[in-house]
Amino acid sequence: MSQMTNNKSQIKKVLFVASGNKKGAGVVSSFVQSQFDSLKAEGLDMVLFPVKGRGWRGYLKAVFALRKVVKRERPDIIHAHYSTCGFVASLACLGMRKRPKILVSILGSFPTRGAKWRRVRFAIQHLWDSALTKSERTRDQLGLELPVIPNGVNLDVFQLMDHAEARAKVGFEANRKYIIWCSNPERVEKNWPLAEEAVRLLESKISDASRAEPKGFSVRLVAVYNKTPEEVCTYMNAADCLLLTSDSEGSPNVIKEAMACNCPIVTTDVGDVRERLVNLEGCYIVEEPRAIDAEHSDASRLEKAKRVAEAIEKALEFGKRTEGRKRIIEDRLTIELIAKRIIEVYTSL
Repeated sequence: MSQMTNNKSQIKKVLFVASGNKKGAGVVSSFVQSQFDSLKAEGLDMVLFPVKGRGWRGYLKAVFALRKVVKRERPDIIHAHYSTCGFVASLACLGMRKRPKILVSILGSFPTRGAKWRRVRFAIQHLWDSALTKSERTRDQLGLELPVIPNGVNLDVFQLMDHAEARAKVGFEANRKYIIWCSNPERVEKNWPLAEEAVRLLESKISDASRAEPKGFSVRLVAVYNKTPEEVCTYMNAADCLLLTSDSEGSPNVIKEAMACNCPIVTTDVGDVRERLVNLEGCYIVEEPRAIDAEHSDASRLEKAKRVAEAIEKALEFGKRTEGRKRIIEDRLTIELIAKRIIEVYTSL
């Protein structure tokens, strides 16, 4: 019997805890569901507990429901996604004579050492049995020795499609260049205003009558959210560029998914995007402008929007598909291989 088989036989049951407030298709985030399914495919007995409700009141209410599930299912490991779900798991297991091991996936990043940074570091060191981060940047921000395991990509879902057919399916016009932005504009940390401002600047430049070489096309920004993974895949195959303008990320799944669809990418310098996109033609990382004091914050925002607009223009001028899918395979970022790495963390507990 192989070592992997022996390891899996030691882990009888894993309980996933994740936010269950997702709108649209699915109860939990698609990347959580994808990871859950990939571990189940590896032969693990998996149970999913979606945390319903928002804010601390909603999460505290979930503590009692989770405690009942833990007592009934008796999992060997609770794998919580996001630090808040980790705290819910800790409270649910409080006082249990024999509680499951608690592993928490840290999915965000910590640009500043604020209250959240202190809470998470304390929990990793004193409450949880282990934690993993999605990027080396997040691990370094926390200043702790933690495994780094990005979320994997389901290449059966995020597959290549004919560009023209995909555009027809989503209703994209032939004489326009489409920039997709895959998130809910209401999520402040994703910075939709920066995306709007950058595209507005690009539109103004393209429509400038004094240009020596008119572009001959118009651009349009499309927010893609509340869609199934299969629908998102179609948009990625149809788009001329994917844009990510987040202020902070861990290891943005949308970047890896766009890579799997060979979609050109423009992104702010967050999470592990530099590691993912290094030397990948058709993909552009926008560096932060030089720090400007608060009195000139408007000038700083405008400078950043200009840089994003310039990067989008380069991506559109690239005018073809990338080799992102090949990079995903080379970097061993498929859900099957990531599942095996997560099982190794489980067994280390």
